Amino acid sequence: MSNLSTYWLFYFTICTFDANAFIPHPLLAEGGLTSITHADITELAFIRSLARFFYETRIVPNNRNGGSIKEQDYFNKEYTIDELYKLAHPEYNDAQVELYSFPLKFTLDSVMTHNVLVDFDPDTRKLSAAHFDSEAFSNGSRRILQLRKKIVEDSRNPKKDLTDARQMTGKLLHTLQDFYSHSNWVEMGNKDINALIGRNETIGQVAAPNQATCSDTGCTKKTQDCNLWQKITIRKCPLVYYDCSNNILSTINTQQILTSGYLFNQSTENNGLISKPANIGKCSHGSVMDESSHVPAIGGINKDSNSLIFSPHSNLHFQAVSFAINATERFLNDLRQEIGNDNFDRLFIVHPTEAIAQQVSDAVAQGQRFRFFSPYLKASLKKSDSFITDIKNSVKSAYNKVKSFFSNIFSKNKINIPTYDLSDLVANIKDTNNVRAGPYILADQSIGRKKRLINALRQHR
Repeated sequence: MSNLSTYWLFYFTICTFDANAFIPHPLLAEGGLTSITHADITELAFIRSLARFFYETRIVPNNRNGGSIKEQDYFNKEYTIDELYKLAHPEYNDAQVELYSFPLKFTLDSVMTHNVLVDFDPDTRKLSAAHFDSEAFSNGSRRILQLRKKIVEDSRNPKKDLTDARQMTGKLLHTLQDFYSHSNWVEMGNKDINALIGRNETIGQVAAPNQATCSDTGCTKKTQDCNLWQKITIRKCPLVYYDCSNNILSTINTQQILTSGYLFNQSTENNGLISKPANIGKCSHGSVMDESSHVPAIGGINKDSNSLIFSPHSNLHFQAVSFAINATERFLNDLRQEIGNDNFDRLFIVHPTEAIAQQVSDAVAQGQRFRFFSPYLKASLKKSDSFITDIKNSVKSAYNKVKSFFSNIFSKNKINIPTYDLSDLVANIKDTNNVRAGPYILADQSIGRKKRLINALRQHR
């Protein structure tokens, strides 16, 4: 391991519970970005939506009163949330930016957390409709429609506590984002998002239940030995997975027929059982942990990560991310248009009262931390060919800054270091069957810490 290499290791980010979504935690290996997560996608899209909100509600009015921010410059530059607050409120000093942005950041962090929890909650982790798995396209879009309706109703009610609406927003966004990593939308050659999702139950032509969608051709079986960490966490040695390309039948893609991967032991909304059907040739989700990937048609089609161990179509991961970010931003912008600026402001607490801002600040002083929110992520509204590259660079830069705080990782005062901890909600970080619950930063300088962690894991096997 080189001096530059730092691993974000965690109690199973991708594989336990059938690994069926963009990974929830950051995974860095050998100094490079491996995958972009649900949390990243949500935060990047929100920054872009917030930039547009501030432009229309603050920047333009400020310019009428002597402000000098040029539209082209504003939309082409990348900003953090703090930088957007400074532009929207030039009267704020740094302390005020921190104070008045805390409520929004923790609100967004809650949205991101409940996005991630869809992969943990017993009610949704195996629910095909929550992930657009098993060709449950109408079910998935209906789920989004139902959640959206509740969010809009709550947000329009000035007397309604919006905690549930924020949590529902996270749940909705998880399902929306999974469409692009679990379906063949990318493989079809589409250049834009599916605008029907969340608007109609029918979002395109779907493969018939008895219609083959994948073949064994195009998938190469891979086998590799496990390292000690993988033996403890994945518990499948050697690792067996697939490298797949062009395994979706050409007629499915050329005729724009939607399909998605199956897994074993998934469920319907009525708790019915869904498993990959035999002798038909349906696609699997795919992953080292997906047993259905060994049943014809072998392999899989998910694009959740940039690692073949977890995603047979990992080469298309960043294209799926790009669609997911655009779809998330579109949802947020459309939601604002539907509920109005004031209600959008209240939903995300963009402009808190002095009392609310101080209350959150006091909680931070007492040790409250972000679970997933990163203050270092940047995004712009610029549409260009470098969009995916810009995303990669922004996420990698943010994580590098968090890594720089490694020596103080256990300090409760380090508000800028996400905890990635769900142990008080659903996930038990001591449960080696659910290793997605808590990440660990391990470097070659931390061999003692790594050994202690492995020993602790062994005690809970």
